[in-house]
Amino acid sequence: MMDFCDDQNCFVCGKKNASGLQLEFSENRQNGESEAGVVFPARLQGWQNTVHGGLLATVLDEALVKAAGAAGCKCVTAEITVRFKKPAMTGAPYRASGKVLEERGRVVLAESRICDAQGQVLAQATGKLFKV
Repeated sequence: MMDFCDDQNCFVCGKKNASGLQLEFSENRQNGESEAGVVFPARLQGWQNTVHGGLLATVLDEALVKAAGAAGCKCVTAEITVRFKKPAMTGAPYRASGKVLEERGRVVLAESRICDAQGQVLAQATGKLFKV
């Protein structure tokens, strides 16, 4: 089996990845939750001034995995469902968060969301993660 090791080059949270977002997630180990602030630079836009949906999905995925990590589970994503509610604008501050819902053997079910400064949900995801 492959050894999943953090070499700090993750696009979302890796401190060594100069091209990445370098997000700093805080983790609540009691509740299996993760949270990070994020500002998407213009280089990650789709339409003008609008964050590309794939980048929103990428951050939602990372929030799922970080929440599982907070719950003590090292995981990879097996399945993710993303729902986009409202466009995210480049240069604006957002909050990404994740939460573990349930553990079933090797499977972890979790949810994540990206909210604006007023707490309005811009995008959300549910995911099925496999423990590694």
